[in-house]
Amino acid sequence: MEERVGYLWFDGVRVFAEDMRLLCVVAGRVVPLPVAILHPDCRLAADGDVGRLGVPRRWAEERGLRA
Repeated sequence: MEERVGYLWFDGVRVFAEDMRLLCVVAGRVVPLPVAILHPDCRLAADGDVGRLGVPRRWAEERGLRA
């Protein structure tokens, strides 16, 4: 996990579709992929994508993703 100006970054995040929703596996947890609030440099957007997830710190903390 890396932190940059209000965003947290997670490596190796995998995106998958379930019941018409995009979800992602982050730090061993399954959470909705927050497409509308992703960092502009984050390219995760579709089922099967794997890469770096950049999300606002508050969003990550609310989901227990920050240590």
